Amino acid sequence: MNHDDGIHYHIRWNEKAKLDWACFATRTEAEKNARQLVLPGETYTIEEHGESCPQCRSLLRKIPVRDSSGEASA
Repeated sequence: MNHDDGIHYHIRWNEKAKLDWACFATRTEAEKNARQLVLPGETYTIEEHGESCPQCRSLLRKIPVRDSSGEASA
């Protein structure tokens, strides 16, 4: 993810409601990965998202935050 402005890209497969979990720093990188992974008959779009990305926010809620000692916080 581009840490300066939070802009990043996700692949949306077959126009499903959910985005792919992977995020990419550039549209070009997302497109390259999508072309490598696409199956016959499958479609996708590349979507630009910012810091308020619902997919990334959802994933971050599932990852325990650790302090410098490695201890997970609640």
